[in-house]
Amino acid sequence: MENLNWHSRTYHIMTYGCQMNKNDSERMAGMLENLGYEESQDWRDANLVVLNTCSIRDRAERRVVGQFQLLDYHRRKQNKEMKLAIAGCMPQHAKDFLLQQVPYIDYIVGVNNMEMLPEFIKKSPTLLEQIKALKPNRRKEKDAQSFEEKMAHQKRLSGSKAWVSIMFGCDKFCTYCIVPFTRGREMSRKKEAIFSEIEQLRDKNIDQVVLLGQNVNSYGLTIYEDYDFADLLEDIVKNYTWIKQLDFITSHPQDMNKKLIDVIAQHPRISRDIHFPLQHGDDDMLKAMNRGYTVAEYTEKVNYIREKIPGAKIGTDLIVGFPGETDIQFKNMIDVCMEIKFDYANTAAFSIRPGTKAAKMQNQLDEEVKKNRLNILNRLLHSIYLEKGVLRPELG
Repeated sequence: MENLNWHSRTYHIMTYGCQMNKNDSERMAGMLENLGYEESQDWRDANLVVLNTCSIRDRAERRVVGQFQLLDYHRRKQNKEMKLAIAGCMPQHAKDFLLQQVPYIDYIVGVNNMEMLPEFIKKSPTLLEQIKALKPNRRKEKDAQSFEEKMAHQKRLSGSKAWVSIMFGCDKFCTYCIVPFTRGREMSRKKEAIFSEIEQLRDKNIDQVVLLGQNVNSYGLTIYEDYDFADLLEDIVKNYTWIKQLDFITSHPQDMNKKLIDVIAQHPRISRDIHFPLQHGDDDMLKAMNRGYTVAEYTEKVNYIREKIPGAKIGTDLIVGFPGETDIQFKNMIDVCMEIKFDYANTAAFSIRPGTKAAKMQNQLDEEVKKNRLNILNRLLHSIYLEKGVLRPELG
C-alpha cells in the first residue's frame, strides 16, 4: 500500500437484485472503508466503482453490461483514475461472458470470495488471476470460517433497519433458478454467530432486524438436529426486546410449517408481512419447476396463516411463460390468484438462465406470448390490490 494517496480514495457501489445483494454491498462498503476509502455519493467522482450484480434474469445482466459501457466511456473521457469492479452473482457463472463483454474491468469477485476485494485492490493481480480465485459453489465445512470473515466489516446503510444473514446458498434446485450455481449449496450460520451480530446492533439506533436467506425456513438443517428457524425466531424475539420488528426473507412453501406459523402468531413483534413465493398456479407447472408442493398444499398453508395471524399480508412471486405452459395452465394461475388475493406480488416472464434444467426444456414459449400473459396477470393483480385497498386509483 506504499506510495498510494489513500486520502483521495473514494468508492461508489451500485447494487442490482435482491436483499442478499444489498446486504453484500453493505459488507463491501465496510471492507473498503476499513481499507481507507470514503464513500462518494456520485459515481462520477469515485476512484472505484463497484457493480454488485444479479443473475436472476437475463435483463439484469444486460443492464450491468450497459452500465459498465457507460462507466468505461466516462473513465476514458473524464476520470482516467477510476477503477471498475464487478461483484456478486454474475462472476460466479458468467466468467467467459464477462471477459468478452467487459474485458476492461479491473477487479472481479463473486459472492463466495468478496472478502478478497481489498487484497486485489492492494496487489492488482491480473483479471485471469482474479477469476481463478473465484471460489466454487460447493458447500464445505471449512467455508464456514470464510463466511464469518465476510461478516467482520459492514457499513449499515438502511437507517434503523439492519440485514442479518442467517444462511447462504440454496439446495432446492428449482429448474429455472441460477441461485444454487451462483450462491452455492446451503449452509446455515451458527446461532451464536447470529446472536453476536444482532447484539452489536443494540447501540446503533437499529430497531428493525431482517433475517436473510434464500430459504430461511430450512435454517439449521445443515448444522443442527433439533433447532430450526422457528426456534431461532423465538430466541431472537424473546432475548432482544429492543428489536421493535423482526422480519425475514425469503420463505419456501415446502418448508413452511405450522410450528413456524404458530411462533409468528404468538409474537406480535415478528412481522405480519410474509413473502411466500407460489411461482405458479398449476400443479404440472410446479412439478416441472421442481417446487416440491402442490397448489392445494400451498393454499392450505395460506389459509392456516390467515387463520392464525389475522391481518397478515401475504406476498408472492409468480412466473409466466415457463416452457410448455398452456393457455389452460396459465388460466389456472389466474384462478389461484383470484382465490388467494395476494397483497402484493413480484411477477416476471420466464427468462432462460444458461446452466439450469429449464434452459434445455422443449416447448420454449414465444416472447410475445410471455409478454401478453404477463400483462394479463399484472392487470388482474392490480384490480385485486384496488379491491383490497392496497392501492388507490389516481384521481382527476
